[in-house]
Amino acid sequence: VDLQIDDTKTKRVALTFDDGPDPKVTPSILTTLAKYDAKATFFMLGSRVEFYPEIASDVLKAGHELGNHTWTHAKLTNMTTDAILEEVSKTNNIIEQSTGQEPTVFRLLYGAFNDDLVNILNLPVVLWDVDTLDWKHRDASQLLVSVKSSVHDGSTILMHDIHLSTAQGLEDVLVYLI
Repeated sequence: VDLQIDDTKTKRVALTFDDGPDPKVTPSILTTLAKYDAKATFFMLGSRVEFYPEIASDVLKAGHELGNHTWTHAKLTNMTTDAILEEVSKTNNIIEQSTGQEPTVFRLLYGAFNDDLVNILNLPVVLWDVDTLDWKHRDASQLLVSVKSSVHDGSTILMHDIHLSTAQGLEDVLVYLI
């Protein structure tokens, strides 16, 4: 999101959503993002893209970035190289099959990584510095509180497009950021 402060300075934050797509929440988030002409990165689970390929396609059609978040939401640091490659490549394949485009970025589960893991992955790894804890609170009003407490120019905000409360609180976040 580009935040126009004045003519001489533009601040930016990255909006990211993990664990989707979801048949109810993701479309609602897409509608709110479109209302504010905001773009985001959606880190998708391959197993959910398999169930909701049309929603994954809608994310791309709306101009958002597609990211890989593994097939099963697996913590890769506990897995063999072959198992890691299977999680990542299977997800890349289903996202490309569903949308016509491969993911451009990768998000690790829980931010857990090691050097071996980073060397295995063929995609840039994107972490975050603002965790909204939307998965924990499930409270639309808490989303803005979490963002306000730690956002700054250049932040990457972590949210999830599987919780209705995130979709319900997103507009307040966007209004605040703008």
